[in-house]
Amino acid sequence: MKPNLFLFKRDIGRTIENPKTIVHFVIVDSETRKNYPLNFVCVLPNVQGLVKGQTMFSRIFGEESVPLAKRLLAKALRRESDLEIKSQVGHRLKMIDQCYS
Repeated sequence: MKPNLFLFKRDIGRTIENPKTIVHFVIVDSETRKNYPLNFVCVLPNVQGLVKGQTMFSRIFGEESVPLAKRLLAKALRRESDLEIKSQVGHRLKMIDQCYS
């Protein structure tokens, strides 16, 4: 398996005056030739999920889960052009660095 981070955002606001955007962090297998959602592996957990280690991501990648999350987020930060997504990726990366430094 070759894990890769797939990022997308979704607007969930009920009105134009109250918009809210959520960024989804999804781990996909880039060796599988099919597109998302068929190559879906799991969701990248938030920092609390990584700390607890009781998520599907932690079960699949074991002790390599935190370094893998950092690598995937750093790679996504370099390639991403959307400012909202880039901000969320940078925030997650900073939180992981604070917890695991």
